[in-house]
Amino acid sequence: MPKAAKYFLLGLAFLFVVAAGSIAFIAATFDPNAHKPRIIALVQEQKQRTLTIPGDIRLSFFPKISADLGRVSLSERNASTQFASVESAKVSFALLPLLSRQLIVDRVEIKELNAQLRRDKDGTTNYDDLLAKQESNGQPVRVDIHSVTVANGRIALDDQMARREIEITELNLQTGRIANAVPGNAQVTARIRSTNPHLDASLIVKTKFNFDLDRKRYAFDALEGELKGATLGITDLLVHVAGNADLQPETRQFALAGLKLSATGKQAGRPLVFSLDAPKLIMAGDKLHGGKVSGEAGWFSSGRNVNMTFLLPAFEGTRQAFQLPALTLAATLKDATTDAKVSVAGSLTGDFDRLLFSSPALNATLSGKQGATTIAGTISTGITANLPSGRIDLPGIAIDVTLPNPSGGAMKLGASGSALAELNRQTMSAKLRGKLDDSSFDATLGLVGYAPAAYTFDIDVDKLDADRYRARTPVGAGQGKARPADRLEKPIDLSALRQLQASGNLRVGSLKAENIRLSNLRLSMKAGGGQLDINPLSASLYGGTMTGAAGVVAATSAKFFVRQSLSGINLGPLLKDAIGKDPVEGRGNVMLDVTTEGGLVAQLKKNLNGKVEVALRDGAVKGFNVGQIIRTARSRIGELRGTVPPQSGTGNAAEKSDFSELTGSFNIVRGIARNQDLRAKSPLLRVEGAGNIDFGEDRLDYLVKATIVSTLQGQGGPELQALKGLTVPVRLSGPFTSIGYQVDFTGIAEDLVRKQLDSRKDEIKGRVEDQLKGKLKGLFGR
Repeated sequence: MPKAAKYFLLGLAFLFVVAAGSIAFIAATFDPNAHKPRIIALVQEQKQRTLTIPGDIRLSFFPKISADLGRVSLSERNASTQFASVESAKVSFALLPLLSRQLIVDRVEIKELNAQLRRDKDGTTNYDDLLAKQESNGQPVRVDIHSVTVANGRIALDDQMARREIEITELNLQTGRIANAVPGNAQVTARIRSTNPHLDASLIVKTKFNFDLDRKRYAFDALEGELKGATLGITDLLVHVAGNADLQPETRQFALAGLKLSATGKQAGRPLVFSLDAPKLIMAGDKLHGGKVSGEAGWFSSGRNVNMTFLLPAFEGTRQAFQLPALTLAATLKDATTDAKVSVAGSLTGDFDRLLFSSPALNATLSGKQGATTIAGTISTGITANLPSGRIDLPGIAIDVTLPNPSGGAMKLGASGSALAELNRQTMSAKLRGKLDDSSFDATLGLVGYAPAAYTFDIDVDKLDADRYRARTPVGAGQGKARPADRLEKPIDLSALRQLQASGNLRVGSLKAENIRLSNLRLSMKAGGGQLDINPLSASLYGGTMTGAAGVVAATSAKFFVRQSLSGINLGPLLKDAIGKDPVEGRGNVMLDVTTEGGLVAQLKKNLNGKVEVALRDGAVKGFNVGQIIRTARSRIGELRGTVPPQSGTGNAAEKSDFSELTGSFNIVRGIARNQDLRAKSPLLRVEGAGNIDFGEDRLDYLVKATIVSTLQGQGGPELQALKGLTVPVRLSGPFTSIGYQVDFTGIAEDLVRKQLDSRKDEIKGRVEDQLKGKLKGLFGR
């Protein structure tokens, strides 16, 4: 063997013995746990945080130099609250490169990382101090990590500035080599949950990377990501993204290449699809250029398809000034009755450095048909967007469209105004003034937050016929012989109210709704937590006024309440318009304070509770004529001899009992209104009544006691003169559509005999006294 080789091997053997001896000496004499207090004190001194390492630090020197820290936790700054912790942290590294300030880490293993991050309303975070750069007078430390493993981690972010909470769980990270300007690869899997907007999804990301820390350049190649879950009301969501990215954030240079995005999901059971293709977008130096960007979206449901396509042409420009000369978007809606299209066209200019974008005019054109009704018109607006401030202005909205009317035919909408969105504050507002057919309106609309959104409104309308826009029952519906399914009542749907957050005011000069006519309507509305309150609610109607409140609660069994005081109301026309019939006429006051619950109208009637008070004048109760009933019974009353069968019959809508005054109160329990104090007056009669009105069964069970007044001459006719002061009991019963009556003649006869005896008692008393005096004369002979 050559001497040189022999000496070289002897040298290597010597170095190995020295190194092995050194390692053995260090292992025997160095105790890392003796330095824990110093490390903890250093963290407290520099970061004002408490570092806790409850277990022993274990070192091993074969086959790698490694440290096992066990459980480690770190507190919040200047607080004892835990900021982050790991159940196990292991690091293995090369020893000799440390002597030349090179950190060559073989492997980093972290298990069950748990970190609680927070951003306050002013934008500061609870980790700002950890990101602050430390001053160093020495050479920078070179980092070279062969692999990093994070298992079952959790990171939570309480973002008070954005009013959002984000939680990342089941976090697993596996990387290859991490070193400056050296290619590596990584894979991340996690479960992500978020509020505002709602998100609950699993994430998988795979990529190759190359980080040049000296040039602050970060490149990602063969990037692939997949998101599965639900968000924004979309379920079964599957998003896939692929492409390459080269980013230099500090110099605002980037390049995207081969970006492809696709998404599928379901919204309310309807399939959704979306795709985007952006082959090239480059910002280099002052230059900016991009290739054609295209995409498509679709919503599909039973018998209805909505498709949208968009196209941004290739463009050139600078970072401070670029222009898209012609961007286009087209959407179509097709179903059994509708074939409609909207096309949007316009230009866009921008400044990428300041992230400012604007368009002098975006124009949308509507066309198509719904049945025989034409859909046509235009919507246009300018737009400016300041992305750093999150402000988007639509300064000149102009709307002129003809749309299908739900009740048939067309309705014409013309309006102008402006809108503003402040994305950082999560607010939107709009002001619109215009006409809907013959109705002029002035509206201010607002939105705060996105998930859930809270709406505000303040609307003035001069006149509105709401029935004009109410969907009509299809021709032929309900005709012919009804099957059992046809008779099923449609449940009341309050599902939209459960998520609604809204408040505002509405004023209408004149309104027709559900065939009821009002004027000077004023209401304030507030909806939240599944409850809708309208208070106050006031209007002029049918010669009088109403004031009060109303509300709905969208519970499992929907709840409703109405509190109204109606003054000077002409009740007959109101009932005629509201329910198609006017069982009571008259003008006066009505007080309602009622509640009910249920999912069907039939249930609402049966669950009605509360109180109603009426005070009317110069009116009538329809369905029966008490005066005529008494006239009909007059001959039988005159022939009363002993027991007479009761007289009965059925009233009809043409008959009525007039009154000059009528008062009464009704206590309603479980759909049955009970009355004990009905009082009514007419020139012929004085009426008292008591009984039940069953709204659930649409039936009446009522006893009317009509007393014939003594002022009959010229009003009731001389044929009833003999009955003055007589009380006639009339029993009313049966369904509302056919109320039956029955007159109790036995009671009348007893009352009549008693009245006749009372009226002749002085005469009989005189006769008895005369006869008694005559007999006494004969007895005593004088």
